[in-house]
Amino acid sequence: MLSLPLLAQQAYKGMVYDARTRVPVPYATIRLLGKQGGMIANEDGHYYLPSNVFLKSDTVLVSSVGYYSRKIQVKTLRDSANIGLRPMIYDLKEVNIIAKGQPDYLYRMFYEACQKYRKTDELVFTKAYFSFLSECNSEPLEIIETYFNASVSAGDGIRMLTPKNGRIGLTIRNFWSLNTTDILMHLFPFASGGHYTVPQCAGNLSYHRFKELYYVNLIKHSGEAKNMNYVLRLVPKNDSVKLFESVVYLNENDNTIDRIENSIKNTDFYYLRTPIKGDKVDSVNLSWSVSYDNTDKEHPKTDRMSLNYSLQYTEKQDGRLTNLSADAELIFYDFGKPYLNTLGYPGDQPNDYQRIMSIPYDSVFWIYPGITPESKKQSAFRDFFRSNGVLLNYSPGLNSFVRSVYIPWTADRNLEFYELGTSPPISKKVYIPAAQGKGDPLKGSQILGLILINPVEINDSLHMSSATLVNAHGSFMNERQSYRATAFINVIFDLYELKRREILHQFHSMKYGSHTSWNNYKDLYEKEISGLHDSIQLFYRESWEGTNVEMISNWYEHVSAKLGVKRTALIQRMMVEEKEKKKRKKSKP
Repeated sequence: MLSLPLLAQQAYKGMVYDARTRVPVPYATIRLLGKQGGMIANEDGHYYLPSNVFLKSDTVLVSSVGYYSRKIQVKTLRDSANIGLRPMIYDLKEVNIIAKGQPDYLYRMFYEACQKYRKTDELVFTKAYFSFLSECNSEPLEIIETYFNASVSAGDGIRMLTPKNGRIGLTIRNFWSLNTTDILMHLFPFASGGHYTVPQCAGNLSYHRFKELYYVNLIKHSGEAKNMNYVLRLVPKNDSVKLFESVVYLNENDNTIDRIENSIKNTDFYYLRTPIKGDKVDSVNLSWSVSYDNTDKEHPKTDRMSLNYSLQYTEKQDGRLTNLSADAELIFYDFGKPYLNTLGYPGDQPNDYQRIMSIPYDSVFWIYPGITPESKKQSAFRDFFRSNGVLLNYSPGLNSFVRSVYIPWTADRNLEFYELGTSPPISKKVYIPAAQGKGDPLKGSQILGLILINPVEINDSLHMSSATLVNAHGSFMNERQSYRATAFINVIFDLYELKRREILHQFHSMKYGSHTSWNNYKDLYEKEISGLHDSIQLFYRESWEGTNVEMISNWYEHVSAKLGVKRTALIQRMMVEEKEKKKRKKSKP
């Protein structure tokens, strides 16, 4: 594994540029022909192709909206790494003749293309790369970079975004944020009716409703004979805050849409409302775009989605004005080949921060599947956070500024009683087993642990980062804070950590690839977790829900001997506390 970073650096590097103006072409797509795999140039036009993914014998297709695509053999990039794309030339005069006397021509052309994409509702599983940058009064506010597993269709939009790994940068002050990935999942270019939380776009409408609400203007066209490319502007007929204005890049012959750009000025946008009564949001500008991979013209795929917004936020209390802006890019690649699922994934969290921070950072994961090189703007953001803020998930562990609900196991400290959540209202008392009573007993505690294993597939082997976590919000103990309760909680947490080590030891003895499939690992994991839960339930019963000091001490001795971590001071305090408790009981008249 030590040689992996070196391997990843042996790459074909360069820049995609406009062959006429010599300026960079941002976010150009570079795809392997005949194979799975692809990369995206960054916003500066720079790209890199790892040599362990892109071989000399491979051919790539380089494309971008508004430019003619180029096929290039990878071996030629060694001598000429910079790639020039020829822009499409537009001439408006001929189009005026085509459309003359046919007022419905452009309406019909756009609507028929929408119908094609609307019917393409098959979900495709894919990898996705998410980049988010925001500014507050012209200073960096947030940076988020994440790799996802996703399911997406051209007709229905994004249906799943599961983070695989990520990192976050924040300034050390109060920050203002949105669940940006939630917004992206509510942007439906063609689904009928759209989504109630966002304005509609022309692709959401029936033909007659589309004609009723929109003007269609021709901006540009290019090509010859039947191979015509059009750029259309779709403008709402009324000054409505419920409709996006759109620019559409369309190929008439193939009946394909390369890209749709939507924009609106709307002070009542669902996601951009003030969280505090009396505060004011103004000058809201929101734009989003979606691009399509039309390599297979009959089965187009969503290639990328972008979201940009800016606004002014005025606080009622002191009249302070804050200018906020954000740019987000979500790039889909390796269609049909998502990452291996993370074992023990913690599930849906309330916001982007919790989702991403629940996954421990792993440097190897970031090196291997890199989809786009760092841009100048990203570099500037990261440098800013290193000196003026915090970078979360940049290294293992958590930062106290923004904390995940999942707390990692560490050998050098105890999991404290106060770090757990509050118990459900139905469980008000501790249940101590005695004679069998009627009905189910009330549970006195609930410690929800998690063994998370995050695999990266590298050729015929697996690299596995892992962590033992406890769900602080979902765990509780129905009694006062005490050393006994703290010891009980930590024995359970230590049981999870011990099992994590046992599972990884077994994984490392298995050869991944031709001899062992990923399903074998999943089956072993589920079997071991089931056995762990049985052991924890036995500990609950034998310790009387954490009230029997002697049994807690016995279990501690057993677990600590295997784990190699001694919480001697905690156990001693538990014993002293119990003796003092018995003395007080005896001294009472």
